[in-house]
Amino acid sequence: MPRVEYHQLEVGYEFPPSRYQVTPQTVAAYLEAVDEPGALYRDSDLVPPLAVGVLAMAALSDSLSFPQGAIHVSQEFEFLATVSTKDTLTSHARVSRKQDRGKLRLLTIDLSVLTEEGREVLTGKTSFILPEPR
Repeated sequence: MPRVEYHQLEVGYEFPPSRYQVTPQTVAAYLEAVDEPGALYRDSDLVPPLAVGVLAMAALSDSLSFPQGAIHVSQEFEFLATVSTKDTLTSHARVSRKQDRGKLRLLTIDLSVLTEEGREVLTGKTSFILPEPR
């Protein structure tokens, strides 16, 4: 799927949904990356909540092309339910704010992750500062 250039985005634009399953291998890689020694996630099929957020952000980055100089300035996540490695997830992303400030562009994208049954497990938003298009 081709990536969308950020300057093409308008408020209300919805990215194509991304569907994925968090595998035990994905959880193990996440735990290693964040140096998490706890056994809670290693010895169960539970997925660390922030790993769900990481996957939602990765799905977004697969759909959006950022220019050099782009800065990720914030993210907010609310975790609404536990996720299991047995769950199939779908990430949804929608542009909620796009604002020009001189030579910079502010972009905020709302995120939502649902299970296959439609249970929302994560909501949030992420914001970027982007340079003026050339």
